Amino acid sequence: MVLELQKSQVLDVGCSRNKVSGAIGIDIDPNSQADIIHDLNQYPYPIESNSFETIMAQHIIEHVNDPVQFMKELYRILKPGGKITFETPHFSSRVAYSEPQHKFFFSYFMFSTILQQIPYKVISQEITFYKTFRFLGIRWLANRFPDTYERFWTYMFPAENVRLIATKKA
Repeated sequence: MVLELQKSQVLDVGCSRNKVSGAIGIDIDPNSQADIIHDLNQYPYPIESNSFETIMAQHIIEHVNDPVQFMKELYRILKPGGKITFETPHFSSRVAYSEPQHKFFFSYFMFSTILQQIPYKVISQEITFYKTFRFLGIRWLANRFPDTYERFWTYMFPAENVRLIATKKA
């Protein structure tokens, strides 16, 4: 069964109890704020192709069994020209290791590797930091030189998240 959803142009994937206001939520947890209860490891999702202008996938990709398949499925659901945001703990963040449900640990370059298999067009990609390191200019250095940051500085100045914003080519 595929659901036809007309009330929102925003899909919040893995919304839990913090669903984006006005969005349609999808999550496996029946106690979440999800409008669609579905196991995100089961493809395809019960959503029509090209259904959403905006998809938010914040702090969920590290929980799925196959991040490549997950990103492909969201690509299918995203409308041409639509925008998707992926955000996940950076591998140097203590949050990445704080939950036993985290199956993958992401670097700046892991998204690049996955995107070789999916035709998203990257709008922006960045490593984000906790407030303390933002004031020291670490954010600018890490995003200007991500390879050097991840090879040499990452454990001296741990990051918070990796964020990727992309679009589906029209």
